Amino acid sequence: MDWNTDLARIVLSFSFDEMLIEEVKSIPGRRWHRDHKFWSVPIESAGEAARVLIPLGFETSADLEKLLTGEVEGLAGMARSAIVPSGETDDPQPDGWTVTRLNETVRKALQLSVPASIWLVGEVLEFDRNQHRDNIFFRIAEKHQDDDRPQASVTAILWQANRQKVLDRFAETGSGLEDGLQVRLKVRVDLYVGTGSFQVVVEDIDPSYTLGEIARRRERILAEIREKGLQEQNRSLPWPQVPLRIGVITSPGSDAWKDLIDELENSGFSFDVSLFGVHVQGEHTEGDVLAALSYFEQHAKDHDVVLVVRGGGSRADLLAFDSLPLALAVARHPLKIVIGIGHQADRSVLDELAHSEKTPTAVAQLLIQRVSDSWQTLRNRVAQLMLAASRSLQILRSELQWLRSRVSQKIEFAIHEQERSLLVRGSALKSSSFGHIGEARGGLKADRDRLNYAGGRFLRTQQD
Repeated sequence: MDWNTDLARIVLSFSFDEMLIEEVKSIPGRRWHRDHKFWSVPIESAGEAARVLIPLGFETSADLEKLLTGEVEGLAGMARSAIVPSGETDDPQPDGWTVTRLNETVRKALQLSVPASIWLVGEVLEFDRNQHRDNIFFRIAEKHQDDDRPQASVTAILWQANRQKVLDRFAETGSGLEDGLQVRLKVRVDLYVGTGSFQVVVEDIDPSYTLGEIARRRERILAEIREKGLQEQNRSLPWPQVPLRIGVITSPGSDAWKDLIDELENSGFSFDVSLFGVHVQGEHTEGDVLAALSYFEQHAKDHDVVLVVRGGGSRADLLAFDSLPLALAVARHPLKIVIGIGHQADRSVLDELAHSEKTPTAVAQLLIQRVSDSWQTLRNRVAQLMLAASRSLQILRSELQWLRSRVSQKIEFAIHEQERSLLVRGSALKSSSFGHIGEARGGLKADRDRLNYAGGRFLRTQQD
């Protein structure tokens, strides 16, 4: 900002910036010099120009510094920036105030009524969609604990000149400024004359307040879960013996999904994976994940375990998982839940209620290890069974050999006994046969003698 004696006006020099232009337009009496492409404001608005523009990074020339401190003529004219413009008792427009005059008067009244800077607390809204602009417009909202609808809100502006300082300060939380965070901002109250819009200009931020609010929110949820006796319910569920049928809740096409599925496919095991696609950050996360958990609950008989995974992100990204409805759904789920939300430094509420791993890759490795352990256990049991069977067969072979030997001995003994018996019986039969033959011979001889005697008598009878 420089004092131009020829124009008797304050010249404003800056690179084109839409939001800075809007601020300049709020200064009474501003003028755009089309031919030379610069803005100027009248001496009467010097104080207002300094109040608005210096915090945005504008610097004042030495001549203007003298003017502002009253060292040169013109200082008295700055009194026209007061709440009641001097010299306006005779209204130049007898029909009434202009809109500009009204808005300027209200603006000055606000600035006089509210301290130069105040600390404002509330929830950040509409920051994400505007964060890539040089000057960021967003909203600070007041919400009651049990109602997600804002009870009151105000537009906040983070000018480019102050943007990096505020964002760097907030980076101490380990996160970026984004929607859904509870923040404590140092602001000054303002009103944009062009539209009569009430707003606050962000000057600083208190990162410790946000960290405390995040911690308190998580503790409130966990306290309610503990009160219901649910904190260990899912975590204590036994692991399936061979967890091959996997339900996955994550964003399709994300690095988390790719890392997980690549690890499982390269394992050599036949995992059967069912994906339920969801948003893993932002306002839709809670509803999407609840729907996914409900789906796998209804199809519990078709799955062994459910994974909730996402890639790395800021600390604030975890806020979507710090939800009482999600906490209850996980704690009460009939299937074992494994959480892998990809954040090394912090844990969400869900990490406290289910088995937790740091990354999706670690989740996949856990499943692979459990299946591998089950496979190795099965192989060990098969090997033990085969060894036991081999030993049993060896024992049976030994017993069979012993039986064969015993049978062989008994057979030989039986044959020997039979041979001896046959010899005895043969000898007896031979003796008996000889006796019978002798008797038979004696009988035959007697029969022959009788026949001879009878035949002789018969012949003699015939002769007679």
